[in-house]
Amino acid sequence: MFVRAKTTPNSPRRSIQVVENIRDSRKGKVHQKIIRYVGIAMDDAEEAKLRAIGMDYIAKLQAAEEADSLFPRSEGEVLKELESQEQKKRGRKERKKIQDILPVDQVNLDMITEECRVIDGVHEVAGHLYEELNYDKVLKNEKYSKILKDLVLCRISNPASKLATSSLLKRYYMKEHDIDSIYRTMDHVFNKIDDIRLATFKSTARLIPGEVDIVLFDVTTLHFESIRVDELRKFGYSKNFRFNTTQVVLALATTTDGLPIGYELFEGNKAEVKTLIETIDEWKTKFNINDVCFIGDRAMFSEANLKAMEEKNYKYIVAAKLRSLPDVMQEKLMQEGNYVKATVAQDLSWIGEFNYHEDDIALLEAQKATPSAIATYRNHITNNANRHFVVSYNTKRARHDDQKRKSLLEKVGKQLHQTDNTAKLVSNTGLKKYTSSKGKSQTSLDTAKVHKDARWDGFHGVITNIKKGTVDPSHILTQYRRLVKIEECFRISKTTLKMRPIYHWKPKRIRAHIAICYMAFALVRQLEYRVKLLKKLSLTSIIEELNSVQSSIYIHKTTKDRYRMPGSFSNEARKIYNAIGVNRNLDPQPIL
Repeated sequence: MFVRAKTTPNSPRRSIQVVENIRDSRKGKVHQKIIRYVGIAMDDAEEAKLRAIGMDYIAKLQAAEEADSLFPRSEGEVLKELESQEQKKRGRKERKKIQDILPVDQVNLDMITEECRVIDGVHEVAGHLYEELNYDKVLKNEKYSKILKDLVLCRISNPASKLATSSLLKRYYMKEHDIDSIYRTMDHVFNKIDDIRLATFKSTARLIPGEVDIVLFDVTTLHFESIRVDELRKFGYSKNFRFNTTQVVLALATTTDGLPIGYELFEGNKAEVKTLIETIDEWKTKFNINDVCFIGDRAMFSEANLKAMEEKNYKYIVAAKLRSLPDVMQEKLMQEGNYVKATVAQDLSWIGEFNYHEDDIALLEAQKATPSAIATYRNHITNNANRHFVVSYNTKRARHDDQKRKSLLEKVGKQLHQTDNTAKLVSNTGLKKYTSSKGKSQTSLDTAKVHKDARWDGFHGVITNIKKGTVDPSHILTQYRRLVKIEECFRISKTTLKMRPIYHWKPKRIRAHIAICYMAFALVRQLEYRVKLLKKLSLTSIIEELNSVQSSIYIHKTTKDRYRMPGSFSNEARKIYNAIGVNRNLDPQPIL
């Protein structure tokens, strides 16, 4: 038991109480139980009198408890010991203030020694963006808000597990947070995930004119170092080929510049195509997304998904599988007269627009096609009434396709000469499409397949429901090319920020971990976007430059005062600071 004084904000009132620390065995936490209210003090003199009354009360209780012990103490003896303990507390050395430290101009080099070096760049630059994005307002509790900021910034500078992050923060940033505080912070983050996503979207919206109208969409998988299955962690198709561990599915949407719009986390066994409409509807309710065109890979958009998007009046641009189109449509694509010259992302190409047409039925009948083939084509006309294909041919792409095929054919040739049982050797799909097998030991190169594949060199197409004639076809193809941006985003999240593997096992902690990584991703994307306006630097170079902006911490040999001495500042780092609008203080300064 002890006496405490509880203050009232904006008031001189102090409530003097006798309290006792009680440990909750179920939760493992300690809370304070009020044993007695002593009174209200309005100044120091009244507080001292009430504290004395509280001490007398504690001494009386403790003496009564010891009455039946072997060596009981009197009430006066207990009170004397309590007063002695209180005197020791009062005799503690007062905490040093910044004005008590010896000024820098009075310190010589022979008085000090280097204690450590700390990284300043990430906390100064990315920390400035952190506040601009209003992330500092996500958590109301000041302590947990500071921990969250340090977790996000350390994820950019030195991504690691939460346990390792606790050590890294102390070693490189002079920030001390124990692992329990970090986990409690994550529990608070879980309750604010929607606020984080909304703040991120608003920051993206501020950087682009008007409303969001183009959305790049894709999903990836994030694995765990675990085989335990629960409501979130499941076994499923892994894009990282980690089929022996559980995973979650992450859906991400960005602008064409790679700035984040939103994300959703799904169970690990959720098929990609099932996440699309579910995610879009979620974002539509939270963000200011109106007339949107979604751009994605063909694997993301099944026929069912395309129809669902059309029903909701969503526009889309999706890669088309040209080789699986009906023969009549393929013949259209091969006719040179159906193309015109145009520029796609500064590359000279030939572009054509195609759609299923009733006139093709007459051509099928003239070719004496089977009734089932004609009926199938009629279904294509009906199902694709609002869609059309935009196809391009590019000589640069043709040379690339030809070189890629030659490389595969070299592999085929090597394998065909290794053993008689070549059917087992040629198992890769990329190699199989150029070979034919007869029995178990007769596999050979199929020149007909090679020539058929070569016909498509240089061709690429997309399918879209954007009304024909409203948008230039070259613009549609240019927009699709930007899909590489979201692949870059996943590479940043997984490699640069080390979002996976995930070591947490509680669903709440998993979601909090993804939210923290998403905050770090938003910061590095904003950082890269703004720096690019002044200087073309890769994200890796930007982080390296910021990590190189350091200070030395010196300690006075006698007074033990500490001083920060900023280190060298490269020209590249200076440009990064200027791009964000941050000024670095290069003067030595005392610190606590």
